Amino acid sequence: MKTKRTLTVITLITICTLLQSCYVAKKSDDFFGIETSTKNTLYLIDISGSMEGIDEGSVKDQVVREVGNKAGSQVSKAIGGKIGSILGKQVTKEATKLGAVKRKLIPAIKGLPDGKKFLVFSFNNNVTKQATEFRVASNTTRTSSNIFVQNLKASGGTNTLEGLLEALSTADVQEIVLMSDGLPNSGPKAVLEEIKKVNTSNIIIHTIAFGEDADLDFMRTLAQENNGTFITSKM
Repeated sequence: MKTKRTLTVITLITICTLLQSCYVAKKSDDFFGIETSTKNTLYLIDISGSMEGIDEGSVKDQVVREVGNKAGSQVSKAIGGKIGSILGKQVTKEATKLGAVKRKLIPAIKGLPDGKKFLVFSFNNNVTKQATEFRVASNTTRTSSNIFVQNLKASGGTNTLEGLLEALSTADVQEIVLMSDGLPNSGPKAVLEEIKKVNTSNIIIHTIAFGEDADLDFMRTLAQENNGTFITSKM
């Protein structure tokens, strides 16, 4: 009985490890179909509390979510105690909107060609910058940026306007990729109006919407008005 329980625990921990690490080792030359460009790209990630919600995503993402939820529950039950609870919660987090961002963005950053200039910001109530100046892609900068992304946790409000304003005011920015469920604190209309006033340099803004409750109209309009591409995580 004890041997069987041990094997079960080992199997479940293996599932946990695979769910969390398989995408970390992958490379990609696009991000949700947005091909890596030669422009200076700023990745802007919504880490508000609502990004802890479930992301249905594509069929593949739904399978990952289902496996993650089941594995998380089983890990917690099989191991028990504080360690079991921590591992269980960690696996289940891979099924969230923010988890979906990580599964796609980390391979995209890993696949950036040497010499590509990029930057990563996150926002909730405030904006957090992984760096204040554009970084040149190399093994070191790609790895440190992915560590920053992997360690992001969802909490707080959704100050989308502040995130966009900080991104637009960054020296040498040429395109922004906004990842969010599109539920800004200040309201969609206010954000769109302000960005229209501020983005006089015609910086491209791509938008990727996560979750069934995402404000698709806002995310689509923001991309359209700023020469960007609108995508949902279901695509």
